[in-house]
Amino acid sequence: MIPIFNLLDEPWIRVNRLDGSTDELSLLRLFREAREISRISGDIASQDIAILRLLLAICHRTMQGPEDLSTWKNYWNDPERLGVDAATYLERHRDRFDLRHPEHPFFQVAGIHAGSGKISDLTSLIIDIPNGAPFFTTRLAEGIEKISWSEAARWLVHAHAFDPSGIRTGAVGDPQAKGGKGYPIGPGWAGQIGVIVVEGKSLAETLLLNTVVTSTVVDLSEVDPETDLPPWERAPDGPGGATDVAPQGPVTCYTWQTRRILLHGDDDVNGLFLGNGDKATPQNRHFVEPMTAWRYSEPQTKKFKATVFMPRKLPTDQAFWRGLSTLVAQLSPTVPVKGAGDITRYRAPGVVVFYQELMRRGIVPQSGLIPLHAVGINYGAQEATVDELVDDVLALPAGLLAPDASSLVAIVHDAMEQTENVASALGKLAGNLDRACGGSTDTAKAARDQANTAFYHTIDEEFPRWLASLDDTEPHQARDSWRTRLRSEAYTQQAALAEAVPATAFAGRQNIDVGKALVWFRTALNKAVPQPEPTHNEE
Repeated sequence: MIPIFNLLDEPWIRVNRLDGSTDELSLLRLFREAREISRISGDIASQDIAILRLLLAICHRTMQGPEDLSTWKNYWNDPERLGVDAATYLERHRDRFDLRHPEHPFFQVAGIHAGSGKISDLTSLIIDIPNGAPFFTTRLAEGIEKISWSEAARWLVHAHAFDPSGIRTGAVGDPQAKGGKGYPIGPGWAGQIGVIVVEGKSLAETLLLNTVVTSTVVDLSEVDPETDLPPWERAPDGPGGATDVAPQGPVTCYTWQTRRILLHGDDDVNGLFLGNGDKATPQNRHFVEPMTAWRYSEPQTKKFKATVFMPRKLPTDQAFWRGLSTLVAQLSPTVPVKGAGDITRYRAPGVVVFYQELMRRGIVPQSGLIPLHAVGINYGAQEATVDELVDDVLALPAGLLAPDASSLVAIVHDAMEQTENVASALGKLAGNLDRACGGSTDTAKAARDQANTAFYHTIDEEFPRWLASLDDTEPHQARDSWRTRLRSEAYTQQAALAEAVPATAFAGRQNIDVGKALVWFRTALNKAVPQPEPTHNEE
């Protein structure tokens, strides 16, 4: 009897339910019960995102695009419909979702093998086992030697999305392989971007809010649902990956086959073939990928002699809120480009632009908070190892996306600019105090960096709370509140820095002492954040 593990029937997706309980569900059951589920909750955040993007690909194909907003609204207004239609769609492609199918196993290549017969162990698949240091993980002994087919399914989806770059096993029949090796083609597509998700009150809402009607988003308006197909609607892949193919839209991006894989095992999975698949290039993919922000790249523009936008990866040294200008189009600065005039430095994620369109049409409220979830991976040298996982959330006031948001946008813009200027002033103060102690250029820089870190340690908690307060606070009152808080924190940090220097710094060195450093700082602070004007009560 041929073994079967069909993802439509077998439980493999871990979720949190709205009642707080956890569960592990098959694809059919997940879509049927999506309104009762809070979120996907697997092994790590990047795995959850990889699976969510797979589910969104299924949503797009279930809704046949959706080709227009009217079609999308039918699903939004009828909560039961997505589960029913998704089940019908999945059943049409049932055999393509079998993880162990002898001819076209899901997200794998049947029969793929190395000339040497080499099979990789599970450390190649499971990304939370640190490279070369498995003793840093809770997976020991059998946890590394074998895993269930359910867990293997989760990591399989993750590998295509986030697998690091590096040399892979060369497959027999792969023209790109040399000497039994496949040379680096880069990380999985999702690993090259910073994924942004608009979260709903349930998984059902999250799926719908991120199933973008591409015709309503300017950047995505040329996507053709007829050619934007997932692997299970195409002929099975062969052993060789492609270097000259391009994604056709959200579905291709969400299911991009970055690797050629075949799982090995009987009752459990104990190894795999892992080789290179289709190379994904990042230039100007804002025309097909809705789940990331985009940044103008001057070097890439010069290289290709045309305006180029690159996906904005999530920085590991900054909180999510500091990237607000990449999420709200009106907050993005402009940059002059030869031959193109002034263009916006950033392009907002398609999912955010789509939500903005839903607000404009009155389909979702123009008030309240929009939960945004950001997930990304920061890779190490040559992008061949995993350094850090970014997982952050932000409650964005819907008013910032409203058609008449200019006043609120100006207040947020000023608050962000003033915050950066205060951080700069504190950094300069720390550097000057270090000079007063007789420090060097290197120690002054270290002091500046440390002062910035200390300042943002507090602000990174408080700015998101202030931002969320804009939903129910009079804007100018909120503006004054943030200015007051900034000045208060600046003086607290100033006092801590001044108290930490030795007494000799008051005499000074290098033509600077503590007194001068403090005077310069207070001048910079008053310029960065003007003191509140006194109010006069009228009789």
